[in-house]
Amino acid sequence: MLGVTPNRGTVSMVEVRFQFTPELLREYSNAALGNATELLKEASLLHKHGHVARVYFLAVASIEEIGKALQAFDAQGRNLADSAVASKLKRAMEDHSQKITAAFTAWLLASSNLPEAVMPAINLMIHLKHGREPSMYTDIRFDSSKVQVPAAVVREKAAYDCVRLAADCLAHAKKHVAEKTPEPRTRAQDQLFAMKSGQFQKIANTADFWWYYIAQFKSGQQDLAEVVIRYQEEYVTRGRRFKDANGE
Repeated sequence: MLGVTPNRGTVSMVEVRFQFTPELLREYSNAALGNATELLKEASLLHKHGHVARVYFLAVASIEEIGKALQAFDAQGRNLADSAVASKLKRAMEDHSQKITAAFTAWLLASSNLPEAVMPAINLMIHLKHGREPSMYTDIRFDSSKVQVPAAVVREKAAYDCVRLAADCLAHAKKHVAEKTPEPRTRAQDQLFAMKSGQFQKIANTADFWWYYIAQFKSGQQDLAEVVIRYQEEYVTRGRRFKDANGE
């Protein structure tokens, strides 16, 4: 026996119902930051002994924990009694890609030049999302009919850079959590957060929405969530178009 207590909620066929609370999320955020710190220490120890591929994997795992900590911190300002919000939050904290993206938020918010910081951050996120699995597991490259092993995939510099990146993300996340207060979210912001990604993409890919957004922006409404939800309620659900309704 390994002496590890199983998390019954992850293996049960029946999903356990529970209520997110600010207190629970605060505890979860702090615990995730603590685990991220431990994972980073372990990655550094493995680096000293030349286990390059595992260094990269643990560093990415640390970044994911940082992202989860920031997701939990941010969610304290949401309407947690809304089942749609709670479900979306749960899914986001279980999604590897979303956790990696979230890990960069505190860093980007602290940037003095956000436009210059965004593109490098996006490139890093993409590399981390693609490199996570190959750094831990063997695979078959079907495009070349070759077996891929972690030790051959991860370069030492990439592993070292990933450790440094995790350390930077962790420092910014700890500072953010220590100095900031979770921002209270509006009804529209919660609705946009809970909206299915395909539904939002359908709206965003509609030229009529952007005509509506421009008109709203000119009238002084700069909150994207408010604009999206209003457009959804006033036009999409009623099968109408903004330009038609305004004689354009």
